[in-house]
Amino acid sequence: MAINWFRGKKQQEPQDYTIDDLIVLERYEEAEVRLRARLKDNPNDLHSNLKLAEVCTQLRQFEKAVDAYVFVAEEYAQDGFHDKGIALLSRAMKLAPLDQSLRFKVEKLQREKSMEHVRSLALEGLRQAGGLQAGTSAVELKRLWHNLATSTLVQRLAGAGEQLKRLFSAMQLIHFEPQTVVVREGSQEAFLLLIVIGVVDAAAETGGRIMSLRSFTSGDIVGESALLERGTWPADYRAAEPVTALKLNREGLEQCLLGNPDPRGFLETLREQHNDRDVLATVRRLRSGP
Repeated sequence: MAINWFRGKKQQEPQDYTIDDLIVLERYEEAEVRLRARLKDNPNDLHSNLKLAEVCTQLRQFEKAVDAYVFVAEEYAQDGFHDKGIALLSRAMKLAPLDQSLRFKVEKLQREKSMEHVRSLALEGLRQAGGLQAGTSAVELKRLWHNLATSTLVQRLAGAGEQLKRLFSAMQLIHFEPQTVVVREGSQEAFLLLIVIGVVDAAAETGGRIMSLRSFTSGDIVGESALLERGTWPADYRAAEPVTALKLNREGLEQCLLGNPDPRGFLETLREQHNDRDVLATVRRLRSGP
């Protein structure tokens, strides 16, 4: 008589398998059901979302796999892990090679990765601008960068983050209370201002009246004529509200140009807004009369 040595021994039931066990056993449908149940309770579980992407790939449910990869990639990118995000999007592109939106997402993460490097250099420059010595916290420095990140100046210099660091570190972080006169018309004070927060108004007297000419805000540069062309300020500039700005004087400019690999391009970037020229043209037009 044969003896059943396994009699009485409890055999492992399917429900005792882990999700990884099910994947190893190629029981992908069951693994998908278990993963979706888990994600119903915790939809932001990145590990489970990645497992789901792998399982859906094996089930040839490529659209679902792509959705899971994209979700995890974007979550990684938000936490600063751009390389991981790009790698996952590359997997998704292999599953959906005709989906152009995936290529755009990869390009977007690559730009964000590049800007993260620029951001770190810019923050280092802002720290050297006297921010910490003036009692400015790291949080405040990040707020300053947030206000400048989309400005024309930053976009022009972002291709070479070292240029932003070079510029910011040579500037002085200053503050103006509302109605403070920044500079008077005709002054030859050789400095320019990069406005970070707040509004600065330009005004001039004409016909016995004070005429408001223009307002400048985050990312705008004023004073380039006085600093770069040894000219004069074309109008009165006054803080319309609390203003935080970065000031570059002649000494700072010389520091920026010393050893600069592209001094001409650097100077052109500082003057390309031509705000002083535009203000001067407006003043002359108003004073010339009809």
